[in-house]
Amino acid sequence: MQVYKTFFKVLRKYKMSLIMYSAIMIFMIWIFASESSSGADEIVQKKYSILVVDEDNSAISKEFVNYLGKRHNLDDGKYTDDQIKDLLFYENISEYIVIPKGFGDNISSVVEAKKNGKSINEEDLANMLQATYDEGMPRGIFINMQINQYLNAVTDYMASGEELADASKRADSALDISEFTTFQEEEVDTNAVKYTSFLVLPYGILSIIFSGVIPVIIAFNEKEKKNRTNVSSIKLTSRNISLILGAATVAFAVATVFIIVITLKNGAGVAFTSSWWLSVLNTYIYTITATLLLSMLTSFPILISKGSTNAASFITVIIGLSFAFLGGTFVDLDILGEGVAKVGRFIPNYWYSVACKKIWYDGAGLTDLIGCYGLQLLFGVVCLTVGLAVTRYYGNKASA
Repeated sequence: MQVYKTFFKVLRKYKMSLIMYSAIMIFMIWIFASESSSGADEIVQKKYSILVVDEDNSAISKEFVNYLGKRHNLDDGKYTDDQIKDLLFYENISEYIVIPKGFGDNISSVVEAKKNGKSINEEDLANMLQATYDEGMPRGIFINMQINQYLNAVTDYMASGEELADASKRADSALDISEFTTFQEEEVDTNAVKYTSFLVLPYGILSIIFSGVIPVIIAFNEKEKKNRTNVSSIKLTSRNISLILGAATVAFAVATVFIIVITLKNGAGVAFTSSWWLSVLNTYIYTITATLLLSMLTSFPILISKGSTNAASFITVIIGLSFAFLGGTFVDLDILGEGVAKVGRFIPNYWYSVACKKIWYDGAGLTDLIGCYGLQLLFGVVCLTVGLAVTRYYGNKASA
């Protein structure tokens, strides 16, 4: 127990790495557990800035300007010809429109012509206005199209006997695209958030216990401290077991914190369901495996000798990222290539990811997951065996 207690006293010196990795993982879980939503629930037509000068001041010209004001942003400033060219060049306005005198009379002539059954070309309506815009930009063409459609609709309604105000209102309503446009409905995957939340845990658990525990074990294996332990009543085996128990305690504490965060984020409806219990069991089994992998790595003197802290950090990054990518943590199992998947089957992350998919998408029970759980534990047992063999080899070599 003395070594076990001392383990946590030494661990305090390296608490910053634990806090940093834990904060990163909690942030990742929170982000992955947040359902994406565009937040848009209405159709909004693009508005442009246009400059309109009404020289006619007729009833139809006023209705026309009012329509343009609903569809776009009207600039009411007074500018010279050179200033207007600059506004168009720098795209401060998209179009400059002049409604000349006699516009209302021309519209009345068009209405009378339509009453008599004559067809009117939309280009003739556009020619009643003086419009200046950049022909290389589609926005000017778009505004002109709206103008033509409005004038054509208004004259049609007036030709059928309606008053100007009613004709303008009906034309405005008929040209409102929001009446005919809807959002495409997306299929909502209710399990995606829960699945992804648990899926990313292996990277965080492995990285945190490696970055936080390896420096502690390095400290215990410094020559002077190790010699003092050897001459004490504490056996080397007992010391190693205490270190492994300390690492396991940290690992289980970290895993528990992550599980609590996931549960809080996903709501009370997820907690204590059968899928939740199986995911928690899957997480703890992986935690045991990661701890046994750590015990194997720390049995090699080259990794736990004094001054090898940087190498330990390097190994943490390499193993954490490689396991995450090969095991389906960062790249979904369905996307992994066949060759990569074959390699991934030899690491615990792969079987952890397979178990997650079975739990949240296939409705798997405990009997369906025995294979995934067992292969993770088998990997841990192999690591433990290798670690014990390496420890005995170097122990015999030192005593020889």
